[in-house]
Amino acid sequence: MAGAEYYPVERIVTSRKKGERREFLVLWQDYPKEDASWVSHRSVTPALLRALANPQPSMRTVLDSASQFIFQIGRSLLAGTIRKNRLSLNMQTDVFQFLFADKGIIAERGYKEYGRDDFDDRYFTDEWYVKYDQNGDGCAVEFPIKIKSCVTWTRCKAFSKKKEIHVKKLFFERLYVFVVKKRV
Repeated sequence: MAGAEYYPVERIVTSRKKGERREFLVLWQDYPKEDASWVSHRSVTPALLRALANPQPSMRTVLDSASQFIFQIGRSLLAGTIRKNRLSLNMQTDVFQFLFADKGIIAERGYKEYGRDDFDDRYFTDEWYVKYDQNGDGCAVEFPIKIKSCVTWTRCKAFSKKKEIHVKKLFFERLYVFVVKKRV
């Protein structure tokens, strides 16, 4: 198309159906998340669709995400009471797809249940699911864990001398995790 501008894509975050058409949320390379936009399926290359289905995030991003997941689960385990906990964690959708593709069992309301064997030892250290306090009392995750990966939205407003200038939507990639704890 003559005169059309092309921008490099960092990655596709997610997709949605709008009527009969599929749209993709594109994160543009070297642009902030606020500038991400929905694009028609006609504008997405086969290579980007392959990257969405089989993501290859940087190893640094994968390791950092797994460490953050382990930290948050550990913090929940050390919080005390033995009960169900619902956690909200940040994790890019492509990292989640990379770590858990073809794993888990479909559960209710968009969640999947993951057993201990679904957590790859290359990214999840031995016994990451057990924590002990200073008295030696232990608490562990009772598998399966229920996890849902999703994109949530918030509005960002900018003001200038009490006058609203513009409103943008900002997305967050989240995991919702249900953990049941048990004593060990």
